[in-house]
Amino acid sequence: MNTLFVCLLASVFVVYGSEDNLQESKQQNTSCVNYCSNIVKPVLNETKCLSQFENTNKLMEDKFASQDKKIEQKLRDLSTATEEIMQQIKLQGKQIEQQMEHLHKTDEVKKQIPGPPYQQIGSKYYYIEESEEVNWFGAVNKCRAIGGHLVSFENSDEFYEITDKLQTNKDYWIGINDLAKQDEFTSISTGRRANYLMWQSGDPNNVDGNEHCGELHFNDRFKMIDDTCTKKQMFICEFRN
Repeated sequence: MNTLFVCLLASVFVVYGSEDNLQESKQQNTSCVNYCSNIVKPVLNETKCLSQFENTNKLMEDKFASQDKKIEQKLRDLSTATEEIMQQIKLQGKQIEQQMEHLHKTDEVKKQIPGPPYQQIGSKYYYIEESEEVNWFGAVNKCRAIGGHLVSFENSDEFYEITDKLQTNKDYWIGINDLAKQDEFTSISTGRRANYLMWQSGDPNNVDGNEHCGELHFNDRFKMIDDTCTKKQMFICEFRN
């Protein structure tokens, strides 16, 4: 009997002892889980944040890449548009230059086409005075006053084109003289030797040493003679281009 009681009591201690150990083990396990959870949870949170950051970064990179492509395309479009505008500006510039050149030529033509009292004879413009008689120096001034000079001929064509228009009963001053040097007739328009001379037979003769100005005199036809510069007669002006 006593032996049985002792055995039962021992069994109770064993059971209660086992329960205490089990409870302690559970507590230890719970503490371990909590500890591990406290350690691992921040890591997991950090990993999650890192993953979200990577996803966000990838989205931003894709967005920036898309924007870069759009910007590059806009820049290409802008460059193309700029080139087209520059081509248009160059074309308009050429058109303006052509228009300015045309206007300039028109102005030059207008300058070369004088109004009255000039008339076109051949390829040039002349004024033939048929009413007022002046001396040679007066004729020089009269021609200058209307933008010309006393005529001096370049060739035989000009000479005959003019003389065909003259009245045969009148004499006309022309723009040659040898006032600077005897027998060296120069053109008043150029200051150089006259290009074309058609002297009457026996002229220039400088009668009495006082004939230094050229005129057109009609005999059987108009020819050049030297005469006294103070003599009054008609004159012929050539428009100064």
